[in-house]
Amino acid sequence: MADKRSNIVIVHGAWVGGWRWRAVADTLRDRGHYVFTPTLTGLGERHHLTSRDVNLSLHAQDIANVIKYEALENVLLVAHSYGGMPATQALEIIPEGTITSLLYLDAFCPDDGDCLNELTAFPAHVPENPDDYLVDPPRLILQGFNSHMTDDDRSSYEHRRTPQSGYCFSDRVQLTGAREKIPQKTYVVATGYKNDTFIPVAERLRKDSTWRVEEMPFTHDLQHVAVTETADMIESALPR
Repeated sequence: MADKRSNIVIVHGAWVGGWRWRAVADTLRDRGHYVFTPTLTGLGERHHLTSRDVNLSLHAQDIANVIKYEALENVLLVAHSYGGMPATQALEIIPEGTITSLLYLDAFCPDDGDCLNELTAFPAHVPENPDDYLVDPPRLILQGFNSHMTDDDRSSYEHRRTPQSGYCFSDRVQLTGAREKIPQKTYVVATGYKNDTFIPVAERLRKDSTWRVEEMPFTHDLQHVAVTETADMIESALPR
């Protein structure tokens, strides 16, 4: 049992839902923490709510609403992969002082005006036809993201992934510096695969003394292949 219970909010990546973080969340709960893994609108068990109105701003509001209605304070906000985009935007609408530690796990860490499509070598095209707005999940095994999975794991994973609104990937963040006010900021890069997307982010942040940068020798899906190690890393970023 942890000496002090902490409030942890984990934001999942694209095409999945809070379910993807169940093992890590359960591990942290067993250690005594309050852990929230909200599923963003239009994904996972909320896939029936998808529409053309689902975009980056709505996902940021999802995150802010969990913190507001659960009345959370002194929060560690964790973001994985795509989750770094709405988590960063959410900081602009969450009351200052609520998030006291921020942890990006192999995640996008945008600057003002960035959109995900311009930060990755695998942009998700948004069709010109507004009725054809959904982007199907890519076959990530081709990129080495989930090459660690067994056949059964991969089948279950692919079965539960859902198409996602392309506006989540084309919308630009609008930032005014809220992230820079967070007292603790940690970036973790996964080095167990050919990580052309997030290694440059880590290298950029190493030059900023306000960031702590760490490495984990695993593939992108840290929450699946390294449950205990990921829980340990999250605990290491808890507010001091």
